[in-house]
Amino acid sequence: MRTQRFFGATAREALARVKASLGEDAVILRNRRIDGGVEILASADIGWGHDESDAASVPAGHPPAQPEPAGPAADSRRPARPPEMSTVSFERYARQRGRPADAASSLADPVSDAPAAAPVAALRVDGHGEQATAQASQHLVDELRRMRAYISQQFSALSWVDGVRRSPVQAKLLRLLIDAGFSARLSRLLVSRVPADYDDDEALVWLHSALARNLRCATSLNGPLAEGGVFALVGPTGVGKTTTTAKIAARFALRHGVQSVGLITMDAYRIAAQDQLRAFGQLIGVPVLAAHDADELGRHLATLADRRLVLVDTAGVGQRDERVAACLGMLADKGVQPLLVLAATAQEGALEEVIRAYRAREAAGVVLSKIDEAPRLGGAIDALVRHRLQLVGVADGQRVPEDWHEADAASLVATGLEPRVHEDFVLDDTELIMLMQRIDGIGGDPFAREALHA
Repeated sequence: MRTQRFFGATAREALARVKASLGEDAVILRNRRIDGGVEILASADIGWGHDESDAASVPAGHPPAQPEPAGPAADSRRPARPPEMSTVSFERYARQRGRPADAASSLADPVSDAPAAAPVAALRVDGHGEQATAQASQHLVDELRRMRAYISQQFSALSWVDGVRRSPVQAKLLRLLIDAGFSARLSRLLVSRVPADYDDDEALVWLHSALARNLRCATSLNGPLAEGGVFALVGPTGVGKTTTTAKIAARFALRHGVQSVGLITMDAYRIAAQDQLRAFGQLIGVPVLAAHDADELGRHLATLADRRLVLVDTAGVGQRDERVAACLGMLADKGVQPLLVLAATAQEGALEEVIRAYRAREAAGVVLSKIDEAPRLGGAIDALVRHRLQLVGVADGQRVPEDWHEADAASLVATGLEPRVHEDFVLDDTELIMLMQRIDGIGGDPFAREALHA
């Protein structure tokens, strides 16, 4: 580390000497006012061509460092140009990372004579000597490593996007997936696996098939509801748990008889929620019991022990509510398996939070509701594929039980790839490139590690 002190009557004069001696890539370690002017401690990396003999600091009290004279002799002492990767200025890097760029700003804008604030990593040199210099050197090394990683990521993303733009088939599929609501990460992985010799029609068929194979769907013969059991429909408020409970009960009653089904409601928060399920129960001829706590739930489960299928309608609890964990724990203690209800109309980020909060991977399955109201299904399908969740069934209306359907991967994917999105929400080419630049390479992607079946 080549470290020197520079003096000047003003900050402008001192900075001019820094630039003349150390070059444009000098880094300010410290600046302060002293009697008669301004003192600046600056450094340059000797690994870029500086001689070790030039690394000695100018002691305090000596005359200000003067610019090196021009000519052949000066050229032999002038530091070599830094590597090409390091030509990006520290100021630009600091701005991109959202960090204070005090040192870079001091070099870039020397108009003010007032001393600039010291950088976060600047250390006191007085009394510390070589230790302070070593710490400052390590700080620079760490910053350069982060800068290199950031630039490498940007170049990788630009290279990948440029390759896609050169392939009309891949570009078309990428835009289709993004417009349908699929995540940029899954879209990038799928597009990268499309066979290079496919035309538009073949690539579209391949995409449908790849998504359908990775969407796990249960049927009435092999799903968790096939043989019955005790299940509780859980999820946030407004996703359609009560109506879905009635639909599942009605379907099962039609197949196995009303005496094989039992219903319990624990929704004591929403007005008339229990009355709503009782009304559904009367329509299909199934009794409905109300439980207000865990003990009462246990007694009702014992009463309905002879029923082949028992469904518990729980109160809606937001995914950020601490009661979610308590509810899941109570159900587990009673031997009740949760069925998570996801609304297809929810935002992609909200679906992700719900899946994590309700521990969907540990649930018996997932129900997708309100698919008739969702402008696009890509986000929901993406979440199901990414978390490898089992889809038990889908609901697309209020009719009981007509609007309950078994999950069919092919038809769901076909609907998902035909979004009805307003043009204001469609990305243009520039916005699409910016979106893809935020995605890391697919080599470390969880999909690649778990071998997406495509």
